[in-house]
Amino acid sequence: MSHGLRRLGGATVMIAGIARGIWVVFGAPHDWHGAQALGRVALGLVSLAMISGSPTLIFPDERS
Repeated sequence: MSHGLRRLGGATVMIAGIARGIWVVFGAPHDWHGAQALGRVALGLVSLAMISGSPTLIFPDERS
């Protein structure tokens, strides 16, 4: 995969993770209870993983 395509993909993943995180904090219904509340926590963790995983795509390891 070319470096430009990896960086574009990494930036896209980061922007999507930030957008999802903002939605979970400000836009998701706050009256969710039970399993829906756990789903909201899972969405927050997924957005955190997207944000923290995207630098791997943006700045690939040149040694490998």
